[in-house]
Amino acid sequence: MNCFKNTILVTALLALSACASNVKSNVTRFHQLSEPNGQTIEVISMEPSLQQSIEFGSYASMVGGQLGKAGFNPPNGNVSHFVAEIAYSIQSLDGLIAEERSPVSVGVDVGGGSRRGTSVGMGVSISFGSSNREANYLSKFHMNITDLSTGQRVYEGHVESINRNPSLAQTMPFLINALFQDFPGESGSSNTMTVKPE
Repeated sequence: MNCFKNTILVTALLALSACASNVKSNVTRFHQLSEPNGQTIEVISMEPSLQQSIEFGSYASMVGGQLGKAGFNPPNGNVSHFVAEIAYSIQSLDGLIAEERSPVSVGVDVGGGSRRGTSVGMGVSISFGSSNREANYLSKFHMNITDLSTGQRVYEGHVESINRNPSLAQTMPFLINALFQDFPGESGSSNTMTVKPE
């Protein structure tokens, strides 16, 4: 019986782990951007002081990779047709009540006997749900694209996610991937995107 209980618990924890690895983000986009067709684009920071930051360089590389998939090309020393400005932040939302509810329910219950014999019943009922006042974090990512030939902004994208991960470095890949789902997307839309780890 112990082996059976352990198997159920392991299965439940794996299911919980899979759910926790996904990140939900709210994505809002406004744009007047035609479908990219090989134009060059440079990724820069909205905060000039971060331009030489190694952390910024890592995020800029992720964004550049996604822009490449969308149809843009890196400038590679040539004049850029567009510039993509990015900004990011994370802040603590201490005291926010977060409720955890898992679809998995497991537990153990053993029944008793009777005068004519002994009967053993087995049922499982462990609840993984709880409401706790724990630290939550609001992660944000912004990207604006400007057409350098006209000086006009042609794209604005914003991503926000509330989760319990205090590491922006670990959250950023999810935020960036959420923004680039169906890029450039419907202008004026605001959608909730669920991104799984690659």
